[in-house]
This record gives sequence, C-alpha cells and structure tokens, in this order.
Amino acid sequence: MRAQYSGRSNLWLNKFMNKKYKIIIIVCLILIIAAGGGWWYWQPSIGKNKEQDKIAFDTGFTLLDDEKNLIWAEAVQLSDEARVQFENKVKEIKADLTVAKEKDQLLADYNNLAIYQKYLGNYRESYDAYLESLKLENQARVAWQNLADVLLKIKAIKSAEMAYKKAVDLNKYIPESYVKLADYYKAMNDDGQVEATYKLAIETIKESLESDTLVLNDYANWLADKKRYDEAIKIYEELIVKQPENKEAIERKIENIKSKL
Repeated sequence: MRAQYSGRSNLWLNKFMNKKYKIIIIVCLILIIAAGGGWWYWQPSIGKNKEQDKIAFDTGFTLLDDEKNLIWAEAVQLSDEARVQFENKVKEIKADLTVAKEKDQLLADYNNLAIYQKYLGNYRESYDAYLESLKLENQARVAWQNLADVLLKIKAIKSAEMAYKKAVDLNKYIPESYVKLADYYKAMNDDGQVEATYKLAIETIKESLESDTLVLNDYANWLADKKRYDEAIKIYEELIVKQPENKEAIERKIENIKSKL
C-alpha cells in the first residue's frame, strides 16, 4: 500500500516537474524572442544616433527636432523664368563641385547650392549643402545663420534657435545676427525673448566699433507694432542723432506714431 502511494507521489511529482520545466522553457523563449525583437526594433534608432553623432562631430551641429515631423520640401511660388534660372544655377554648381579642389571654392559652392535649393523649396538639399559647408568650416557665422533660416522653414524649431544663437556666439558684435535671432523669437510669439535679444545686442555692441543702428531701428519698429509708442519714439529720436542722413524718414515714422496717440 505504501509502495503504491509512493509510486503515485513520484508520478505526480514527475508530472509537476515536467510542467514546471515546460513553463520555464516557454518563459525563456518568450524573453529571448522579446529581446531579439527589441534589438531589431532599436537598430534604426541606433543607426540614426550614430549618424547624428558623426554629423555633430564633423559640423558642430545637432538636429534637436524629430526628423520625421519636419517639412523637407514645399511648392514655392516662382515665375517660370526664375525657376529655370535657379535650376540652372543648381546644375552649374553641382558640376563645379565635381571638379572643385580648393576649400574656399568648395565652401562657396556649397553655400550657393544651399541658397538656390532653398529658393526652389528643396529644403532637404539646402540643409545637406549647409552641413557640407560646416564640415569644411564650422566657425562660419553666415553659414550658421543661413542654416538657421532653413531650419525655421522646415519647422525644426529647437534646432533653428540653436543655430541662430551659434551665429551670435561666433561674433557677438554683428548686429544682423541679433536681428535674426529676434525675428526667430517673433515667429515664436515670445515677446520676452525678443526684447531681451534687442537689449543684449545694444549692450554688447557698445563694446565694439560696430554700429547698433540696425538693431535700434528694428527694436523701435517692434515697439511701435506692440503699441509701446513712447518707447519707440525715444529710440527713433536716438536714431536721428546717429543717422542724420535719414532724419526726414525717421521723423515721418515719429509723426505717424504721434497720430496714433
């Protein structure tokens, strides 16, 4: 009787162990499949990260926005004559790039190619051309500034801000770079940053021999648009002193503002 009971116990134990091992094996297989699937899933991301790292290393630029959400091309309104002219320019530059050897010539070609591709609404090609330019010279302020314009076109908002700021950092005394950055913040409807940019420009440019009239004029126009008329008039009056040759035009702006008070 005891032997029969023992046999039944062993049989039940064997069945239990077999079932347990089967469960363990199934769980292991699921984990292996899941891990493999995860590896395959992340491969494109890994490849993309490596590509971005290489671009950042070569150019100093990192795309901060999700690439798949960007607008890489659009149909731009051009006359037939202008479109043909720009397309021919693109062909000429591409042909020149195949034989160009000197760095300066390559830089000029890539920058010009980027400009004409932007005119045509080919923003991906323009973006790529600017990256090639930055690979050759990543301290070129104008290239960063123009790249930022393209980034804004494709709705790479974070990247555009970074590129505009990079242009400012490369030469903090250039008025145009501040105006471009302020225009970016206008597009973002960020009045606080717009004004902060103008004020930073005015204070910084004082340290140099550069003229701040471009910034002051832009600042005054913005203040007038915001109906901050008294502040706008004050800056326009300052501009009359700095630009006596433009006195009549500036006075007309002042009179126009006063008519709204």
